[in-house]
Amino acid sequence: MKYENRLIAFIDILGFKEIVRSSEKDDSKIEFLYSVLDYLKSWETSESWSSQLVEIEEDAQKKGVENFDIRDKTNSTSFSDSIVVSVKVENNVNEMASTLIVNLAYIGAILFEKGILFRGGLTIGNLIHNENGTVFGQGLIDAYQLESNNAKFPRIVLSDRLLKQLNYPLETKRNRYPYHQYLERFNDGCVGFHQIIYFQVIESWTEMTEEKLKISLEKIRKVIVNGLDTSFENPSVFEKFKWLKEQYNKLIILNDFDFETKTHENIKLKIRELNEGIHGHNVHYKYTDDFYDSTKK
Repeated sequence: MKYENRLIAFIDILGFKEIVRSSEKDDSKIEFLYSVLDYLKSWETSESWSSQLVEIEEDAQKKGVENFDIRDKTNSTSFSDSIVVSVKVENNVNEMASTLIVNLAYIGAILFEKGILFRGGLTIGNLIHNENGTVFGQGLIDAYQLESNNAKFPRIVLSDRLLKQLNYPLETKRNRYPYHQYLERFNDGCVGFHQIIYFQVIESWTEMTEEKLKISLEKIRKVIVNGLDTSFENPSVFEKFKWLKEQYNKLIILNDFDFETKTHENIKLKIRELNEGIHGHNVHYKYTDDFYDSTKK
């Protein structure tokens, strides 16, 4: 037994304690909680880490989609409100990081639609991670500390160590990898991706119809709006949802222009500021959102 060089993601579900506490008085919350944890548990099978969402990328096709397969190199362990995913890396860190990031974004998007937010840290380092769930090593400690100290918002941030091994600076299109469409540098200097970036990248996928995209973004918008209005006594929670509101509004949906109405809100309805463009001094974002939602319909 010896340490392996692995990509390591440590992910934590936000608000988990509150969900558990509320489940003691609401049986439906128990079922909801179980379904979420059961979904995460399903990713403990190596075969779950498909390269399907990478294969549709032109960057992967040019480099050979077979090089992006991580199924026999991936282990995943979920416990309580956390999940650890690691991928064995040799001289293929760009390919392995691409497939891991795409799948993590997909998982995040699915959970977001259910109202579940997460944050995490993604790094590379020494780790032992077996199929039976045993996992330890400095790489895990680094990923955990990255999540705890740097992630702050519902996003996954990358370590300096990993970024130095990825293909930056990106000077030409032919050197691009699928992860380049997911990663960005945020205002606080961190580099990473959030759960809803999946919808921007995957828009051109033939299986993602405009109707499916519209339904998913509608669910995402409602989660954020409700989050903004359930945190009157918790500024730190409000700060996270306000950050998500900004990320949602920044999403670029190429097919969003409606030639009949001449608007840019055909698929994604913007989350507006309190009382934006309407009379009144309401304190709920939902009031403003409902007003524009009804106008759109």
